[in-house]
Parts: sequence; structure tokens; C-alpha cells
Amino acid sequence: MIRIVTLAAFEEGDITHLTRTLYRSFGVGTEYVGDRALPKTAERPDGRFDAVKLLDDAPPVRAFADDKVVYLTDVDLAIPKGPLGEPPAWGFALQGGDRGLVSTFRFAPRGVSESTIEVFRRRLARECTHFVGHLWDLHHCYDPRCAMHPSWSPALSADPEHDLDAFCREKSERRIRLAKT
Repeated sequence: MIRIVTLAAFEEGDITHLTRTLYRSFGVGTEYVGDRALPKTAERPDGRFDAVKLLDDAPPVRAFADDKVVYLTDVDLAIPKGPLGEPPAWGFALQGGDRGLVSTFRFAPRGVSESTIEVFRRRLARECTHFVGHLWDLHHCYDPRCAMHPSWSPALSADPEHDLDAFCREKSERRIRLAKT
């Protein structure tokens, strides 16, 4: 089961679209658990939120052995520096873990027209699919049309696909079949 928790206000239609997309992508039940308070303990002096600490301090939700929990927020995230410095952060998830975090801070504005709402929803679905993929132990993919392609890549379009390619889909299905529950 994939459980979605919001740490900011999201439109009901956006969450509905997201639950359908995650179900199609991974073939497991997906449910919206509800709103929780954003842990202010993870806020840094520069106003950004430490993604690792935010995920550690996020309010727990009832989950079972192989459930995956995705927290949604709209704050600017900071993640640990890598060999090339600090990358821009759309979210954070530990490879093979049980909880992930996605922020809409770097998304194009949602807007009010049907086209801008759809672009926002597709990007939300793409980022959530990407970070849930990491939870199912998927790595980054070279195909820019795959949801597992890195979010920071210059090859990623402004309105990217939110589906997994055949290789990543097969690998995730294998991981899900081997799950404990």
C-alpha cells in the first residue's frame, strides 16, 4: 500500500489524480491518509527545510511492513551535498526505505486554467512516482521519458512523462512481488 500524507494544502483533485497515477504505476493500493503539521524542527536558518530531518521528524502514520509513505509539501528543500555540491531538491527518499518526501516548491505555478492544472498534476505524479520508485529500490534511469530519470537533469522536459519505462516497470513489479506482505 502507498499512503499519501500532506504537509501543506493541496487540492482534492490533485490528490485524486496522484492516487490513480501511483496505482497505475505500481499496481498496489494507494490511499490519502490526510493532512499533518509540517515539522518546523527541520527548518534551517536560511528558510529552507532539511529534507532528511523533515522526513525523520514527519508525523508517523499507521503503516504495515511493506507500506510506502509519501509526504507532500510545498517548502524549499535542502539535501546533503554530493561530490558536485548541493543539488536542487524536488524530494528525498532513502533507497529501499519506507518513507519519501516530495515538494512542489520547484514546480511551475499551478495556475487556474485547465492546461496549467494538468501540467502541475503531471509533474506531481512524476515526482511522486520517481521517489516511490526509489523506495522500491529503483535507481535513476538514462531514458528522459521515464519517471526514474533524475529530476535535476537538463534532458528532462518542462512537462515530463510520469510513467516508468519497460525496464523500470519490470524491476518494480519484481520488487513488489518479493515484498513481505
